[in-house]
Amino acid sequence: MTPGAACRVSTPDARRAVLATFHSPHWTAPVRDAPGLLRHRRHDCELRVRTADGMVCYVAFHTASEPTRPRPARVRAAPARRRRIGGAGTVWPTTWRELRTRLHAAGCELNRRGKHWRVELPGGQSYTLPCTASDRRALRNAAHDLSALGVDLRRTARRQ
Repeated sequence: MTPGAACRVSTPDARRAVLATFHSPHWTAPVRDAPGLLRHRRHDCELRVRTADGMVCYVAFHTASEPTRPRPARVRAAPARRRRIGGAGTVWPTTWRELRTRLHAAGCELNRRGKHWRVELPGGQSYTLPCTASDRRALRNAAHDLSALGVDLRRTARRQ
């Protein structure tokens, strides 16, 4: 036990509580602020123990008003997987971003107006795209509509 921790153990009852907490804690958790330390807790006695050598570095006796359990660790949600329709061999765009990129490459002007994209086609016509579509076929339907208006949206490797 380090000298700083030993000065907090001044009575035989405190010594017994520290030994009981060290040998059989009710729970153990890593210290968030200091890697290499473990928190041992039993009733109102808390110890911080170095994992490298098992040395007690900190002793505290808590009152009933303090929390007895550590805060639960924040669990981060797994990143959302991008839903792809089709694959590397797909001729048509598979995402709205890819559709807008191909429209720009085909010489169309894109302007965002609120919740929609306004597409100015090279022939002077216009077409409206949603920012967030409501059904799963909306992307493919928009690509086919634009193709019918004369805009070639197929992949460049497949163009002839």
